[in-house]
Amino acid sequence: MRNMFFAALLCVLSLSGQVRAGNTFFSDDDLRDEAEKLLTEWVDTLLVYQCADLHPALDGGILCPACARIHGRIGDAVLPLMYLADKTGNDKYLLAAKRLMSWMENVHRPDGSWMNDVHVSDWSGTTVFAAIALYEALHYHGHLLDDSTRNHWKQQLLEAGEFMMKNPQMYSRRMQGQMKRLNNVNYSASVTYALQALGEMFGREDFKKEARTVASDLKNFFTENDCFLFGEGPRVWAPTKNGCLSVDLGYNIEESLPNLAYYALMVDDRELLAIVERSMDTHLEFMLPDGAWDNSWGTRSFKWTYWGGRTSDGFMGGYYALAGRNPEYLEAIRRNVRLLKKSTEDGLLHAGRDYRASGIPACIHHTFGHAKALTAFLELPPVEVQPQDMALPRDAEYGVKFFRDIRTWLVAEGPWRATFTGYDAEYKVKGTHPMGGAVSLLWHAKAGPVFAATTNRYALIEAPNMQSNSRKYIMSGTPRVEMVQYGTNYSNLDDLDTDIAYSKEKDAHRFRVRTHLVDADQQTPVQGAIPVDVDYVYSGQGLTVEVKHCPHSAYLVLPVIAAPSETTEITPKHMRIRKENGTLEVVCVNGTLKVAPTDKDGRIFNPVPGFSFIPLQVFPDSPEKKIIVKIMYN
Repeated sequence: MRNMFFAALLCVLSLSGQVRAGNTFFSDDDLRDEAEKLLTEWVDTLLVYQCADLHPALDGGILCPACARIHGRIGDAVLPLMYLADKTGNDKYLLAAKRLMSWMENVHRPDGSWMNDVHVSDWSGTTVFAAIALYEALHYHGHLLDDSTRNHWKQQLLEAGEFMMKNPQMYSRRMQGQMKRLNNVNYSASVTYALQALGEMFGREDFKKEARTVASDLKNFFTENDCFLFGEGPRVWAPTKNGCLSVDLGYNIEESLPNLAYYALMVDDRELLAIVERSMDTHLEFMLPDGAWDNSWGTRSFKWTYWGGRTSDGFMGGYYALAGRNPEYLEAIRRNVRLLKKSTEDGLLHAGRDYRASGIPACIHHTFGHAKALTAFLELPPVEVQPQDMALPRDAEYGVKFFRDIRTWLVAEGPWRATFTGYDAEYKVKGTHPMGGAVSLLWHAKAGPVFAATTNRYALIEAPNMQSNSRKYIMSGTPRVEMVQYGTNYSNLDDLDTDIAYSKEKDAHRFRVRTHLVDADQQTPVQGAIPVDVDYVYSGQGLTVEVKHCPHSAYLVLPVIAAPSETTEITPKHMRIRKENGTLEVVCVNGTLKVAPTDKDGRIFNPVPGFSFIPLQVFPDSPEKKIIVKIMYN
C-alpha cells in the first residue's frame, strides 16, 4: 500500500524533467532540515503541555495555554509525534502518541466520528482531518506500534470511514442524484483523499467509489476564468451581481487543494490533477514576497493569520508533491517556513506578529495543525529543481493583475504590493471581509505590512476555533470612510452596491470607487443612502487616498500597522513611524489627523490577522470637504 502511493507520486514527479536543463539543480536538503528543526521545536513544546497524573479525563491530552482546555482536534498531532518517533528513535514521542490517542477517546463517538471539542462543539465533520492524520501515522510509521495498539487505531479508522459513508450530508456533493453542497467545500475536497486512502488500507471498494464520485463532482467547483476552488460559503451556485462565487484562499491552499492533489496522485486522475495544479498557480499569486498568504479578502478570512489559517493544516505537503515540475512551489514552502519560524515564540506558533507584544497568549491549535502540515511535507521523497525558476509571482513589478472571479486586483509597483478588492460574496454571517472597494492589504519591501484587513466587525464566528479579544478597544483594521450615528458605525466596507473603475495613468494606477455608507447588516443611516466617492492611486512612491466630498460627520479611517515597540511622531498633518530600515509616513495634503482611542500601549490590536495598529482618523478641513492623504516610505 505504501509502495503504491509512492509509485503514483513518483510517476507524476518524473514529469519534472520538463523544467530541468543542464546539470545545475537546487537540492531541498537545507529546506527539509529547516522544517524538521522547526517541527521538533514545536512538538517538544507540545509535550510540555501534555497532561500527566492530573486527572483521568485529562491524561494524555495537550492543554492549550490560551484557551485553558484541550482542543478536540489535538489528535492530529499523532502524525508529527509518530514521525519524530521514527526519525529519532526516541521513545518519548511514541509514548506521547499513544497517550494522546488514549485521550482522544474523550471525543470519540459510538458512530465512529470524533467531535471537534469536548462540551464546546459537537461538530464531527472534522473526522475527515482526524482520519487523514491517523491514516498517515499508521501508513508511514505503524511498524513502531505493538499489535494491540495498531489494531485498535486501525479499527477506529475503519469506523471513521463508515461514518463518512453514512453521513454524506457532511461531505458528499451528490445527494439523491443531484449535486448539492451542504457544508464548506474543504470537507468534500478532503474526503476524497480520506476515503481513497482508507479504501486502499481496508480493501473497501465502496469507499473508493464514493471518493471517485465526490472527486468527479468537484471538478465543477472551479471558477471559469481564474480557476479558484469555490464553495466556502452559502449559495454555492448563485454568483453575486458582480459574478463572484464563494472563495476562501486560506482553506483552499491549506486543506482542499493539497488533499485533492493527494487523491489525484493516488488514483492517477490526470484531469483532476491538471485542474488542481492550475488552481494552485492561481492561489500562489497571493503569496507575498516574505512568504505570507494574503487572505485579506476571502469569505472565511475571519480565521486568517498572516502566515496562513488559524485551524487549517497548511499547504506544504500538497504543493511539495508537485514541486518537481513547479520550482516556485518549493520556494513558496521555503519562505513560508521561515515566516512560521519568525512567528514562533517559546516553541509555539503565534496567530499574528503582535500577539505576544499585545499580551495575547498563543493558542496551541496553530502549532499542532501546522506541525501536521510540515510532517506531511517531510514524509514525501526529496525533489530537485533548477534555482533560476524559483521566483514567486508577486516578486515581479508587474503593475496590476485583475482576478475577475473574485473582483480583486493585485498591484505591484516598485517596493509596494497591494490588494484592492470589491469581492462581494458573503459568508453565512454579515460583517466579515471588506467588500465596498477597499485596500485590503498594503505591503512594502522594507516596512512589511502597512494595512491588513480584518473582519468588518469582530465576532467569534467559530467560537471554539477563534480567540476572544481581551483588550478594551477593538475596531476594523481596514482603511475606510466611516461615520457614527446613534452608536452605530456606517462605512463603505459592507456596501454591496459599489462601482469600481480601474485606469492606468502613466506610472500610477487609479481605482475610482463609488460606494455608500452602510452598517454591517447593509442598513443605511436614518437619512437614507449616503454616497461616497473615493480614489485610490498607487505608484512606486506609495498610495494616495482622495475622498472627493466627505459626507457630513464622516471621516477617513487609516489603521496603520505599527508594532508596540516602534516609535511614532504624530501631528495634525503628519505621522511618522520609525521602522528598522526607514520611516513610514502618512501626510495629510487636505485634512486633519486625529488618533482614535487606543489601549495603554497607544495601539489597537485585532486578533485577525494579529497586528497592532494606530487608528488614524482624517477629517476634512476645507469648505469643499476634500481629503487627500499620502502614504510613503523613506
